[in-house]
Amino acid sequence: MGAWKRFLAALALCAVLVPPVLADSRKDNIDVIIALDKSLSMENKIGGVREWVNSSIIDQLLIPGDTLVVVAFYGKADVIISQTVKDDADKKALQTIISKIRGNGRFTDIGNALDVLRAQVTARQSDGREKYILLLTDGIQEAPPGSKYFSKDGKFNHEFLANTKTIQEKGWKIMILGIGTDTAAKDLAHELKGTYNEVSETTTAGAIAETTGAFFGTITTEGGVQVGGVSADGSSKLSFNLKASGLQNDARITLNGVTARIGTREIPNVLPAPFKFGVKKDGPTHVTVPLRFPADLPQGPASGALTFSFGAGAAFSPSDANVSFVVNNWLQNNLILLICAAVIVLLLVALLAVAVWRLTRGKPLRFALTIDEEPVSEDPVSLSSGHELYLNETAGEFSLVTRKNAKSLARFSVKDAKLLLGVLKQDRFPKLKEVPPEARGRTFVLRSENGRRLSLKVQSRERTK
Repeated sequence: MGAWKRFLAALALCAVLVPPVLADSRKDNIDVIIALDKSLSMENKIGGVREWVNSSIIDQLLIPGDTLVVVAFYGKADVIISQTVKDDADKKALQTIISKIRGNGRFTDIGNALDVLRAQVTARQSDGREKYILLLTDGIQEAPPGSKYFSKDGKFNHEFLANTKTIQEKGWKIMILGIGTDTAAKDLAHELKGTYNEVSETTTAGAIAETTGAFFGTITTEGGVQVGGVSADGSSKLSFNLKASGLQNDARITLNGVTARIGTREIPNVLPAPFKFGVKKDGPTHVTVPLRFPADLPQGPASGALTFSFGAGAAFSPSDANVSFVVNNWLQNNLILLICAAVIVLLLVALLAVAVWRLTRGKPLRFALTIDEEPVSEDPVSLSSGHELYLNETAGEFSLVTRKNAKSLARFSVKDAKLLLGVLKQDRFPKLKEVPPEARGRTFVLRSENGRRLSLKVQSRERTK
């Protein structure tokens, strides 16, 4: 089974990785192995396939020293090509063989074809070369009665369908190219957790090249995949970075499903709906995918594995990833609510503190100062508890300032709803023996810088005149 899985794991890599290994861009030799359906159902479809193999694979891909294996299958599977290419003459000979393939075989035994392919891959495992393998079929499974893969209903029952985990763990990229719209090839790709692409029954070489264009390169995850905290309702997010190489154009990936294995529990799909996204042909691509786990997962740290399945288009590898995540507890699930509640409480405390402060300091007192009937400020002064104003004289001009300095003569402050006068320079208030408990409504004798005696009045009314 190990060799069988390793073979299937490499399935379709010739279609996926051809451009990075084109003849004008590589020196290392490769093995190209193709399984080509030549059953009767392919009679009107095989022309474009032959042309594509001859032009894209033999003519453009192969260089001297490469090995080409072609298995033509129907009710049985025949190795019609197994040759190392030495020169252009060999290429022309191979193209002649391909051109003679007709869709005229009775039955379609895909399982037997895969067995023959496995043997071809196994025989070349020790050569150290990259293996590029492609299966082209219309997907109509009809094994003959003598085959171990025969089934009355035509269902594909090959033994490898029961265990595909090794393929995912190896990170091999899987693609099945279906000719036409029958579902058997698509089911095969689904079982392999790989990508399925199809072309019409009247396909051409150009159509196949265009359809597989997104696979002409590699798309791999970098730095692993991360699963965010799982909320009480099972919602979470999957994030990862992808790096592409060898793509001719930007690619589109359709993620059809994500199987989760957590401990011994397997969850068939944690992807709420198919998720489509683009991948840049050059540079990294960051992807965030919504997930939905069952709501009954136990709280706390968890570990497991995710397996990705893809729809038509490109795919990334590896398609199986080990992950660690946390199923949130009540506190984590309600963290945002708790933060909002804490903010509201802080705001209420702040508002209460402001209210208490305003109540304790009382209302602002409004008053006006005049010196010899001339107002010190144009507007009435408003002064609250905890604040101070200073009466200054500079070059014979009087003013009120908020900071004490060398020119300050007196200080005004509020306490117990009373305006207090504090004398800073006693010699400027020559007749003041005792400071009154309330300055409003009082008149004080003030001596100016030049020795003149002035009348300072503190008025409680709002107007200065």
